[in-house]
Amino acid sequence: MTRIWLAVCLTFTFVACGGGHHSTDANGTGSGSDAATDGNGNGSGSGPGNPNMCLQAGSGCTANTDCCTVSCVNNVCSGTQCTADNQACTTDGQCCGGTCGTGGTCTPLNATCKTDGNTCTASTECCSSLCNASGHCGPSSFCTQDGDACAHDGECCGGECTIGGGQSIGLCTHPMPGSTNCQAGIDGTVCSGCGDCCSRLCEVYAPTGTKICQPAEGCRVDGDICRADSDCCGAAGTGLPGDGNVVCLKAHTGDPTGICRNPQSCDPEGDVCHYKNYSTCGNSSARNDCCGGQGNSGVCQLDGLGVPRCFGLGSACQMAGSACAYNGDCCNGEPCVPDQNGVLHCGATCVNTNGLCTQTADCCNGETCVFMAGQTFGTCGGGMGSGSGSSTCALDGQMCGANGDCCNQDCNIVDSAGNIQPCMTGQTGCTCFVPLF
Repeated sequence: MTRIWLAVCLTFTFVACGGGHHSTDANGTGSGSDAATDGNGNGSGSGPGNPNMCLQAGSGCTANTDCCTVSCVNNVCSGTQCTADNQACTTDGQCCGGTCGTGGTCTPLNATCKTDGNTCTASTECCSSLCNASGHCGPSSFCTQDGDACAHDGECCGGECTIGGGQSIGLCTHPMPGSTNCQAGIDGTVCSGCGDCCSRLCEVYAPTGTKICQPAEGCRVDGDICRADSDCCGAAGTGLPGDGNVVCLKAHTGDPTGICRNPQSCDPEGDVCHYKNYSTCGNSSARNDCCGGQGNSGVCQLDGLGVPRCFGLGSACQMAGSACAYNGDCCNGEPCVPDQNGVLHCGATCVNTNGLCTQTADCCNGETCVFMAGQTFGTCGGGMGSGSGSSTCALDGQMCGANGDCCNQDCNIVDSAGNIQPCMTGQTGCTCFVPLF
């Protein structure tokens, strides 16, 4: 079963999920309100899905996590909710943890928290940090948390699912090769504040109401998950400040994912930096040595989502088609998006449906950036808009002229001094975002 990651809009309006997962039929096609959802919880009519998506009873399956009931018996999704840890069982597929022990009870998959599908009374009991309305541990994000049940690498926020010998499901983990200043959360992990995230973006994931770390626009920042050097801020070959200072570091050559390691010199273009008076994240480990101007030189600037990033181009900007690290490099603030080889270039306008994106901010108003499992970048689609977004509100990071244009009702601009100001009538360059401090 192919899985989809949704890079959500960063909004404080949310639609809570009533059960564990949304559903797809045996062909993997979403049905009705259970189809794939965007960051606002709106059905997009496409499936199959992410950890919030699953197969209905009677569908073919290979592992418990494929199924809405988290129970796959004889390669068919069961119509009965999986049996909780330490309760009586007769087959492995009945158990939420995937193993019916020798004593005839379900063996916990994780001894420190309850995995997907187990009964719960509080979110603190669950590996996902979400006890849903049906009283079961369920997915809290567009990807599965470390320590929760998985069957495929692509399900996990960290891109790695560790499965024991003879087992059909295992536990999510993430690469830990070292060499990063960010000891916080990677994209998709549960957070409580911006200091918890490598991207400094901790916002509500609308379908569940849970705060998670959101991806920064453009290149992946220090400590975040990557699959190739070109994913990272500071990758070689861009010609931007800090070119070649960062690689995607993997513990083993064959690992599917690694981390964007610490810069081997100054902080490259687009990387998160230490922003003065950035009170909420003042205790973060972000460095204060951007290439092109170290210390409090003004080179560390807020991007269109309010994230402090290295900008060493001075008064220059990159034209459409030129290399970029994030949209702050591009003339008129156009998106910094990947080509077919994953190399970032400035676009000429917002990205329409099916175009490549790094974050929902790249997409035309109303569209969401949808990630397929195993990819760092996604495609615009899944929102209510058809590309122009003329009939929908603008999601976080997308262009606006007034608060009423935004789904979050918050239209702002970062002025030349680096201060966040409300967008004034007739002003250009404004984007929808909630100030982080």
